[in-house]
Amino acid sequence: MKILFDIGHPAHVHLFRNFIKFLEAENNFVTVVTRNKDVTNILLEHYNINYTCLSSPRQNLFRMFLELIERDIKIFKLNRKLNFSFAFGTSVSIAHLTAIANVPSFNFNEDDDSSIPLYSLLTYPFSTKVINPTCICYKIWGNKRVFVPSYHELAYLHPNNFSPDHKVIEKYGLKEKKYIVARFSALQAHHDIGHKGITNNLWRKIKDICLGYEIVVSAENDISHQIDPWDLHHVLAFSKLLVSDSQTMTVEGAVLGIPSVRINSFNDMSSVINELESKYKLSFGYFPHEQTKILNTIGKLLKNENLESTWAERRVIMLEGKMDYNQWLIDFFETEIKVSE
Repeated sequence: MKILFDIGHPAHVHLFRNFIKFLEAENNFVTVVTRNKDVTNILLEHYNINYTCLSSPRQNLFRMFLELIERDIKIFKLNRKLNFSFAFGTSVSIAHLTAIANVPSFNFNEDDDSSIPLYSLLTYPFSTKVINPTCICYKIWGNKRVFVPSYHELAYLHPNNFSPDHKVIEKYGLKEKKYIVARFSALQAHHDIGHKGITNNLWRKIKDICLGYEIVVSAENDISHQIDPWDLHHVLAFSKLLVSDSQTMTVEGAVLGIPSVRINSFNDMSSVINELESKYKLSFGYFPHEQTKILNTIGKLLKNENLESTWAERRVIMLEGKMDYNQWLIDFFETEIKVSE
């Protein structure tokens, strides 16, 4: 089969990379197109996945629409040449490919519809199927939904797919549980407009509380990261704590069993993160103005002598209730998609 993947974010490289390797091993012809966002293309090169970059991110909504039109046209032309059997991604363009060229598209998203209203409106009416975690909140397009008892991050951080390598932290001179990871999001996506993350003033106060711990900083769109992007999950897995205004890395930390403190104005807008906070108690979410609560929580976590064992137990409970997302993808392809071809 000829299968298209449209990848627009580094997290989606991780979401699909194991599945892509499976499809290629099964002698399918896989084409990957990308959007040059942050380290997306760098990660694909590291994992030896061939790709064609179609565009780079643009700043305001008008320019984003121009980029979308550009991507649509390029993908339509590519389909004329290759005649794809299916398309996978978290992509508006593959939905439009379904509408124009009748190529079945499978759109993956773990955001509630209310958090991404523009994306939902442009994508879901045209997608063949919309793949969501079971905890997602939605109101319409129910007949298109396929629900997965898992999270995207368990496609690459489930124990079946990931084993933390102690040699990686040794490479950076880090000592297990003696450092804190801080992740700063650029907050430049269309659904980030008007939202805020960790302020400089708050960050100075957080650093004061974290005295005695080395701080490993990862900043979106900063090519001078302390850590190579393909090593970051290993570094995260051996850390004491994650402090972040990134939605994705908050989930990554939580599913690895790392206490994760999320600070942004998206608080209470993601059912996935709400589940990790309220049901599994693996993370904490605060608005940026809640400085006292944020500092008190971080202080209590760092003083908790049972922190590692408590979070390890909570992670086990979470994993018992969730599937290996990559294995789900393979099974879905074999039983639902391949059969229909």
